[in-house]
Amino acid sequence: MEVIEQLIPEANKAIVNPMKKIFLYFLFLSFTVWSAAQATTIQKFEFQDIVAISGLIVEGEVVSTSHFAKDDLIYTRVLIKIDDVLKGLDLGEYIELNFLGGKQDGKSVQIAGQDIPEKGERGFYFIEDLDMKSVNPLTGWSQGHFKIVTDDKGHQILKNNSQVDSPALLNLNGSKNSALATKLRNMKFSSTLVEKASFVPATPDELREAVMELHSGVQ
Repeated sequence: MEVIEQLIPEANKAIVNPMKKIFLYFLFLSFTVWSAAQATTIQKFEFQDIVAISGLIVEGEVVSTSHFAKDDLIYTRVLIKIDDVLKGLDLGEYIELNFLGGKQDGKSVQIAGQDIPEKGERGFYFIEDLDMKSVNPLTGWSQGHFKIVTDDKGHQILKNNSQVDSPALLNLNGSKNSALATKLRNMKFSSTLVEKASFVPATPDELREAVMELHSGVQ
């Protein structure tokens, strides 16, 4: 709790009880994550750009989600059972994706605009690079996340919770001496804004056909 003690006047340290220290620590942690920065936007991509940028595109089902802590931050690990690989190497039956944000042991890290796949959902997942350290491994964040849902008529359609218009995602400025701010600054963000995508597939078949056509056209 060294950080907390630096925030408390010397004369008052003796009267701070352990629970108050814990509360102040989490208050400081939340403030650091949020004020680590200036407002940032996610780049808007055309669908063909999402396909081109993604090193891996899979269709599958989220079979589990879990949380873990690393370097004072909370992450959500998403395990996807792969049904089909539309682009990229076949990596086996499952892949794991780590997203910054989540809750564990009373700690909570929330990122505005973060769209984390949920257990039980099926969909298409566009991944730029599995080896790249990023806040969200999906290409363009929610732009690379297409959930398969059933409409009122029983037809399968796609749901894309694109949140690229969120006014503020995460601060990346603030306290330059903060270890958390440094870690966040080293993660990948985009800051360019382009026109809204002119084509977005509406059904699973449309998406499969579009990816196949676009991917085969560059090979």
